[in-house]
Amino acid sequence: MNLSDILKDASAKWAREAPANPESIRNLVAESKIELPEEYLTLLLHSNGGEGELAIEPGWFQLWPAEKVMEMNRLYEVERNIPGFFGFGSNGGGEMLAFDTRTGKPWKVVMIPFVPMVAEHSAGIAEDFGVFVQAMGHEFKDS
Repeated sequence: MNLSDILKDASAKWAREAPANPESIRNLVAESKIELPEEYLTLLLHSNGGEGELAIEPGWFQLWPAEKVMEMNRLYEVERNIPGFFGFGSNGGGEMLAFDTRTGKPWKVVMIPFVPMVAEHSAGIAEDFGVFVQAMGHEFKDS
């Protein structure tokens, strides 16, 4: 199943938003100064943000809309506090969802506490954004 099919899968129960404006995505790509994963950009073309259950830790996700991503990274001083990470959402509580750009591609998806926001407290939750998307909208089963 390709990414577009996964994102359109009605059995994945999550609150989708209207697609991002292509100009907003272009602005995000230009302002981010990193090569954002194609899967992430594809998601924004299907849903500009959204939230729901997540079948992997932390069990819930909230994606920031394209227009807010850079603002949120600045607000949380991501570049200063945790260089090498790029936030794209949260778990709706005390942790940011981010790409760990310190290693080679594909970048791992991690969660990092907002307080204290230090790289040593980051925890990997998905090997890449494609794995993260596959977990979106599916119930987390703690084993």
